[in-house]
Amino acid sequence: MKCPRRIEGPFKLPKEDSWREDDTCSYCGSLNPNTLMQRIESGDVELTPTDKSYKIYVDNTVGSKLFKIRYRKDCNCEFPRNLTSDQITEKVEACPHWITEERTHTKFYFQHLSEEQQKRFIEIYNDKKMKLKYPGYFYVRPFFCARA
Repeated sequence: MKCPRRIEGPFKLPKEDSWREDDTCSYCGSLNPNTLMQRIESGDVELTPTDKSYKIYVDNTVGSKLFKIRYRKDCNCEFPRNLTSDQITEKVEACPHWITEERTHTKFYFQHLSEEQQKRFIEIYNDKKMKLKYPGYFYVRPFFCARA
């Protein structure tokens, strides 16, 4: 897979991205869109709107399954500039500073939703079945939404 956020950023390597073991994008760290939609449908998450049209925060409701978040902690590793994209990927993945923690909070980038998922997201929102935290609505609409 290629992360849809990759074209927006300066980092072009590696050329392929993947859904990691913790259910997040290897490039941007976004929650998997299938997981997000399933969790919204089941009602065990609350979404926090942001001032960005491409991002929301996702929080567990009490008693729901925690998110597993993988990240590098306190990493000062340096990598030579003359490496190929495959060598960079290999070095980054081999970094000893990767940890996985269970958390109640994660992020989601709307660029990961398919067109079908975007339509379903709008339906759930319009049917008022989506749990939204303060202020209870999207003060900045997701980029794929328009006023009726």
